[in-house]
Amino acid sequence: MRLVPENPAYAAQLAEEIYATDPSQAEQLLQRAVRQNRYDAPHWIELALLFEEGNKLPQAETALLEAAKVDATYLPSWSLANFYFRQGQPDHFWTWAKNAARLTPDDAAPLFRLAWYTSPDAAEVEQRLALSRGPGGEQFVNFLMAQGDAPAVAQAAGQLLTADSLLSPGVCDWLIARQRADLALPLWNSLAAGGRVPAARAGEVTNGNFARSPLSLGFDWRLPQVEGISSFLNANPNALGFEFSGNEPDNFVLMSQTVPVEPGKGYVLAVPYRTQGIAAGSGITWRVEGAQSGTVLARTSSLAAEPGGQAAACFSTPGGVSFVNLVLAYQREPGTVRVEGKLSLDAVRLSAGPCPGIARP
Repeated sequence: MRLVPENPAYAAQLAEEIYATDPSQAEQLLQRAVRQNRYDAPHWIELALLFEEGNKLPQAETALLEAAKVDATYLPSWSLANFYFRQGQPDHFWTWAKNAARLTPDDAAPLFRLAWYTSPDAAEVEQRLALSRGPGGEQFVNFLMAQGDAPAVAQAAGQLLTADSLLSPGVCDWLIARQRADLALPLWNSLAAGGRVPAARAGEVTNGNFARSPLSLGFDWRLPQVEGISSFLNANPNALGFEFSGNEPDNFVLMSQTVPVEPGKGYVLAVPYRTQGIAAGSGITWRVEGAQSGTVLARTSSLAAEPGGQAAACFSTPGGVSFVNLVLAYQREPGTVRVEGKLSLDAVRLSAGPCPGIARP
């Protein structure tokens, strides 16, 4: 500093060294640094923090406004939003928070958190920060998911996510996992309208003829990875299949799907299939569960027929049940060896109406 007194970086560096031990001297050094270079926004911000710590609030505000005047990037706006939040001045907070959100930082979660503390209302935060479709909107949807607010997530996703957002199917998954398939369905079908996913309609199995590879997302088929099991998709004719190595676990789910249905209505589940090397009493069955309660509404007998057969089950949806889970699962029967062979599903069909000849479980 003695050799090159006109260089503000040295004064600022010394201020950082003594920031905690001698705040008064650090304040003087930072004042010297910003006098020598008024365009150095980070040092204006450091000086503002020292002023605020010393309860010199007007000087702190002035220093932060100077930082914002010389630097139009995210940091000064974020710092001013923090300052006004701490001082309990919501109007000024929203002004600078909106400006910070407009700059779309890499991680806007801290900004959204301050906004949420100020007003835990997704619609107000969205309006106050003028969030729009794009990276800022996607970050806000992710933030709401972290808060666990399912209705807010669904509303924000519908308004803020673009048609080609990679997050949209993930939001549907998140809502379904929290038993809010009712909120996920409109979002999913808006994606279907753009051709990104197959549509989900009441009383119909999505992608039931296996015309496209299952997405393992939303209302399409979900195929968990299971050790000892490999899956395959055939065309002409379409078929989805599984090969059992004989080294699979004793109990697991092969595939599942959440299907919208009408409450208080009867349905028939029919699944034509073929097997190779799978004996009777295989332990591979279809079951229908209430999506929220998990109650088993119907179950087929074990799948095992060569060269072909059809699994069938009948059920009625209880009042208030608008979604069911179709689950193909394996449970090794006592006294049997693990299944080894192939299973091919030609289609999975759900139709409304009575089911003569099919025993209810």
